[in-house]
Amino acid sequence: MAQIKVANPADVTLWQSNFITSARYEMTALEKNIIYMVMAQLKKGDTPETIYIVSGTELMHSTGKDISYADLKKASGKLISRLLEGIDHEGNYAQTAFISSAKYITGKGLIEITLSPVIRPHFLELKEKFTTFQLDIALSLTSIYSKRLYEILSMYKNYKDKNFRISLKELKERLGLISATSGDKYSNFSHFKSAVLDPAEREINGDSDIYFSYNTLEGAKYGKGRRPIEQLEFKVMYKNKADMAVGYEEDNKPVYDRLINDFALRKDQAQEIINKFSKSEINKNLYDIHVARMNGKVGNIGAYTATIFKVK
Repeated sequence: MAQIKVANPADVTLWQSNFITSARYEMTALEKNIIYMVMAQLKKGDTPETIYIVSGTELMHSTGKDISYADLKKASGKLISRLLEGIDHEGNYAQTAFISSAKYITGKGLIEITLSPVIRPHFLELKEKFTTFQLDIALSLTSIYSKRLYEILSMYKNYKDKNFRISLKELKERLGLISATSGDKYSNFSHFKSAVLDPAEREINGDSDIYFSYNTLEGAKYGKGRRPIEQLEFKVMYKNKADMAVGYEEDNKPVYDRLINDFALRKDQAQEIINKFSKSEINKNLYDIHVARMNGKVGNIGAYTATIFKVK
């Protein structure tokens, strides 16, 4: 059996309609990675009967994680029953599945997948209201919530105003955290923050083409308790590949400027950090510093940042 080889994930941009980005559905990180690998193989001339082959070995290589054949088989079976629902481009409430069939090839660690005919147009020949994001980054994110939030934030690349508000309920529904049968998985906001938002912020800000922060917006006061959090306001910044690379030429400038302007370092300190640390290490440390500052734990931001990076 011929195996379809996916191109280098770093060179692949995935496309999907905003209907998919904004839709509500439950999915595991492994199932989502399988969908990503299918998306990477899509071509304009594909027919509804086109079979896409996902290799467990290639998926492990691309994500750097061990995947058992049992997990792969379970994921391929679950994908068929995953319901996706939301408002389509015509204003109708649409319900569909991502795939119409999945066949696990015993002994070879391969899955043969055909896409749902309803979902196919939302991946191909998109001219408006679409989301683009990078395959390598999507695969590298470990949490399903990080993956979904990365897609949602990426949707705003095509919007003039890249900052947005979303109700807490709507965000939870998009992340598959609220259902008619099980209710709200994280009704306590502090639990939602620690289990979903904080890990996603750490992952996305640490090593992706997006950097974001958010504020909580409270609703009307009720009873004697605290006012409930009803909305989140996201502030999003996008970085191209040149901005993400930490080298010794012009590619340094965005992170160099950020260290000086946002974290109050001297020019020589910023350059020393760029010379000593990878982009991933820099972004992760800056995220932790940002959180500490927001929590009131930092007095002198320049001195604190220099201490964290151990520069004089």
